[in-house]
Amino acid sequence: MELVEADEVPRAAAWWALSRPRMLPYVLMLPLSGYGWAHWDRALEARNPELLGLVLLSWTFLHAGTLWLNAAVDRDEGEVLMGRSVPPPPGTSALGYGALVGTVLLAIPAGPVVALAAAACAVLAVLYSHPAVMWKGHALGGPFVNLVGYGLLSPMVGYAVVGVPVTPRSLAVWALVAFGILGTYFAAQAFQQQEDADRGYRTLVATHGSRAVIRAARTCIGLAMGGGLLLAAIGWLPRGCLLVAPGWWVLDRWMVQWLAQPHGGDASWALGFTRRLLWAGLIGLGAASVDYVRASFSDQPVAGLGTQRGHPSDRPRLAPREMRLWEAAHGGALVPSDPASSTVREEPR
Repeated sequence: MELVEADEVPRAAAWWALSRPRMLPYVLMLPLSGYGWAHWDRALEARNPELLGLVLLSWTFLHAGTLWLNAAVDRDEGEVLMGRSVPPPPGTSALGYGALVGTVLLAIPAGPVVALAAAACAVLAVLYSHPAVMWKGHALGGPFVNLVGYGLLSPMVGYAVVGVPVTPRSLAVWALVAFGILGTYFAAQAFQQQEDADRGYRTLVATHGSRAVIRAARTCIGLAMGGGLLLAAIGWLPRGCLLVAPGWWVLDRWMVQWLAQPHGGDASWALGFTRRLLWAGLIGLGAASVDYVRASFSDQPVAGLGTQRGHPSDRPRLAPREMRLWEAAHGGALVPSDPASSTVREEPR
């Protein structure tokens, strides 16, 4: 890919391109997934949507600030995943730091957990790209930043604004999501071996080649997908989520073909991986949605209260209409003040 000359791109347009807006929806899916999961786990009606809005705006600033700092230090001249090579204009680093400050300020009204997570992500972004530290060029630093920042903290902030305790099932799914994010991190660097080596980075692709990172990505995705299928098999997720298996197979066949590409191929292979991973996830989401509709029409407990196992102990297993009556009687509380007033349905689904 040819590098665009600096005087060909106005400063604002360059900053827009360097923020990789096509990547933003994937980033925002992470807090959205945490928010959605917290509701699904307990079959809740929407809680604190205004706080979710603050989280999404904060994470938009985080995304832009992270990529501006990254662009200022990398000055990419090759292919860029979901973006294009543009020379960073003067002031790009300062703009990045300003966006990270904005990340924390926007998160403060959403509560201390979100604010602390935003601050931690901002610090990780600096550690990742600051020339004095440059964790992005480390074999362990880069994976650590992506695992913690994207895999753990980003879903957590969406979950936190709902205001419900963490359940064992939530912890299990959280861990699987983190493995999936780590897999995407490895996949994204598969075609960057020469660039990383030229910069003196000690990333996995620079030290061990493209096949090593594709294998690492395949392993992480296998753990995430296999773990999700196991949760569906034991009844912690709807059994319909077992339909993800064919999607996983298609994704894995793509990765096998990717392994045969010299030097990791090009960015189109990483993009193809991302799209197939997204489709596999959408299959699982669709299966859970079908299960929700079926249970609703059958007047049975829905969502996380309707699975065979794994449902939280602080919600009665009631059909939606009965649940609304129970919530009205208990002021929307999670834990029944009078356990005898809640009929817990134990019939298997």
